[in-house]
Amino acid sequence: MAGRALAAGLLAVCIVWAPAVARAGPAPAAAQAATPRPVPPPRVTADAAVLIDAATGTVLWSKNAGQSRAPASTTKMMTALLALELGNPDDIVTVSANAVNTEGSNAHLRAGERIALGELLEALLIKSANDAAVAIAEHLAGTTAAFADLMNARAAELGLLATHFVNPHGLTHPNHYASAYDLALLARAAMTYPTFAALVKSPTGTMTGLSPDETAFVRRLRNTNRLLLAYDWVDGVKTGTTNAAGNCLVASGTRGGQRLIAVVLHSDNRWGDAIQMLEYGYAAYRFVSAAQAGQLVRTVRVAGARSPHLGLIADRSLTVPVPAAEADRVRIDITVTPTPRAPATSGQPLGKLTLRLGEQSLGQVELVAARAAPRAPWWWFPLRLIGSV
Repeated sequence: MAGRALAAGLLAVCIVWAPAVARAGPAPAAAQAATPRPVPPPRVTADAAVLIDAATGTVLWSKNAGQSRAPASTTKMMTALLALELGNPDDIVTVSANAVNTEGSNAHLRAGERIALGELLEALLIKSANDAAVAIAEHLAGTTAAFADLMNARAAELGLLATHFVNPHGLTHPNHYASAYDLALLARAAMTYPTFAALVKSPTGTMTGLSPDETAFVRRLRNTNRLLLAYDWVDGVKTGTTNAAGNCLVASGTRGGQRLIAVVLHSDNRWGDAIQMLEYGYAAYRFVSAAQAGQLVRTVRVAGARSPHLGLIADRSLTVPVPAAEADRVRIDITVTPTPRAPATSGQPLGKLTLRLGEQSLGQVELVAARAAPRAPWWWFPLRLIGSV
């Protein structure tokens, strides 16, 4: 009976309608028979745009997404990412005259002020301060040119193929560009850092520091992303505006535990475009959960082990977006190593779980040993036969 219940559990796929609560198991017959109404695609004013699922990076909708364009202050996502990866938030940064003289949006920095790197990050991501971007770049790399080299190296690591940086703030330069898709990938990577995610969803903030005469100061910061106050489920990310770039926005929304990222470049209505794209994603897709990290998926018999029954667990969670009209066709395939033999180590891969739509693989996780299964000593089996163990 226990084995039958486990098998039934493995066949059940959890399908989540955001923002509805996750629902496990197959839908009722009436729901299964209903055909979801087609959701019309977004009609945006942006010259380039893309919508992705943050968990998997899957593109849900796009318009000229691979086209390189001026990114304006969305550049600062990379500046912040490098600050988090290469710096220490408690590092004290001395503001240079070069940083103070940077044009555009600013945090009113003054030469000689000493400010913690973490405080400058607030000014960078909340106020979109160009002077803070230069101060961070000079602190981490000495010059903005050297910092741009770090930015481009990190962009290559992230697979940002249509992107090249020249400065840390995004002011217009012919060799400074990015695509909507690359910016979505950059936001996806940066949002995995809790400090970044917390700052970009904050409507307001403060920056503290010491003036050259050792006087403490506090400056109030207001987020440039208007969506944060208008929608409680919007949680980021970054605005950008220059004459060349137009109005740009990288927006993030989370419903039912599922985060989507929308990017719009050179938009006549960046707020409306972004919300329309995010709403489309939640209406047009279901989020299908095949496994949770550490979930028991199957029990196998390990030949030659003292305790032959070994549980296999998912090594990570797997949830993927599926077009609503196709969700009923999703299935789970499980393959296990034929006749595994002892010894087996904890965490050893012994199978795979694959989520499929027809013959297409939507994602896969390793099934690993939940514990070690050491080889039984030679005398174990005779004693077991006579019932002594």
